[in-house]
Amino acid sequence: MYFLPNAQQMRACDRYTIGTVGIPGSVLMERAALAVAERVRFFLDVNFRERGKEKRILCICGTGNNGGDGAACARILREEGWNAEAAVIGDPGKFSDEMERQTGIAVRCCVPFVDTKDLKRAIENADVIVDALFGIGLARPVTGIYENVIKDINASSAYTIAVDIPSGVNADTGKICGVCVHADETVTMQFIKRGLVLYPGAAEAGEVTAAPVGIHKIGFSDAQAFVMESADLRNRIPARDPSGNKGTFGKVLIAAGSPGMNGAAYLAACAALRTGCGMVRIIAPEENREILQKMLPEAMLSVYRTIEQAEEAVHAFASWADVIACGPGIGTSETGRALTEAVLSETGRTVVLDADALNCLSQNTESLDRHPRAVVTPHLGEMSRLSGKTISDLKEDPCREASLFAMQHGCICVMKDARTCIGLPDGRIFVNTTGSSGMATAGSGDVLTGILSGLCARGCSYEEAPALACLVHGLCGRRAEKKLGASYMIAQDIIRELSEVLRDL
Repeated sequence: MYFLPNAQQMRACDRYTIGTVGIPGSVLMERAALAVAERVRFFLDVNFRERGKEKRILCICGTGNNGGDGAACARILREEGWNAEAAVIGDPGKFSDEMERQTGIAVRCCVPFVDTKDLKRAIENADVIVDALFGIGLARPVTGIYENVIKDINASSAYTIAVDIPSGVNADTGKICGVCVHADETVTMQFIKRGLVLYPGAAEAGEVTAAPVGIHKIGFSDAQAFVMESADLRNRIPARDPSGNKGTFGKVLIAAGSPGMNGAAYLAACAALRTGCGMVRIIAPEENREILQKMLPEAMLSVYRTIEQAEEAVHAFASWADVIACGPGIGTSETGRALTEAVLSETGRTVVLDADALNCLSQNTESLDRHPRAVVTPHLGEMSRLSGKTISDLKEDPCREASLFAMQHGCICVMKDARTCIGLPDGRIFVNTTGSSGMATAGSGDVLTGILSGLCARGCSYEEAPALACLVHGLCGRRAEKKLGASYMIAQDIIRELSEVLRDL
């Protein structure tokens, strides 16, 4: 698991490292420049070998500390015999202290500086461009000469390495500030920034390397974001007890499906079983009895004919279950609303609400506020109905929106998108970076509901299970894409990969 700071938190880490720990800013900058220079050398060595030192390297620098990294990088490479030069864009009167220091050092070390009027030609002739224009502080639209330079960089055939973050990408949200550098790779300092994993910024960063330059992390009172990694699965999913039985491994109750709508119930229940829980019971309409028993004989089934029987089934088996899931395929009729309210009234269990349960809930979120252990898993359309905000508003800062909803309602909010953001009631945020475009297919969300319910039933913590479930779900999607191609995946293909992802834990 790694820390995913926003720009304000990153600046606080810098200040703490320099002011409290006592590491000079010039030392941090030198280490940053060395890390970028190493990636330039690696690219040229791999692709050109003995001819690498003939290739032209152009470090394009802004006036801030990001520009200082670029100037230092040009000097380091030049002193090693590489064909490196630098260019500075902006008013020298606005140089940061470190940029002024590094520019002076570079001049004294005979680094060639390209004049602004010759910059377009230098960009066209470069083999490698180091983008050191803007750092993590950019929030305004990119205009004027900066916009033109970025467009020239993108039009060139040069291999482009961004320093810390591609210029023009907002470090907090991944939003493009009008125009941005399309980097082949990004060398970010110490911690991966949120804008490097959130779209559309993630698509502009290329391969991302976090360089350990000596910046120290400190505690924050505001929301902290993290990314779960594959290694986190091993010590967060309870080991299987060799002396256990089906009751030992957890029981999931799933209210899913409506007359003629069986697939969602099957996918959620099958995914829960494949995730390793011991028992699953489906609550479904009488009309679905025969087909569900044929599709998934491993699951128990309780059927209802009336709304009252549906509510009775929830209350009858709630104490049996370790976790209750509700929503896939239930519809938004009176029956769907009754099932949702019945599940939320069972406050002694973790509940997972998805799909139609969320649409029912959007009409009255007060019942959600009263449940102490609820997880909601909306896609952006459902989140829009739940929150009353437009999809465009939600996309502006998805970490913030998931966190605000979770804190407001005292639940865990899994806001699903190409980058799923998981907000916790205490303000923490997880961002899931796994997955595949092939997972944008009918039933994929039902599978996530099953995986999440299964992990909760197995004993994963309430706070971490949603992030772990998204991680597992995404890893399965990646495996399926490699086998089938993104265009040809269906939801069942995700389930088929669960045993491969989980079996070695």
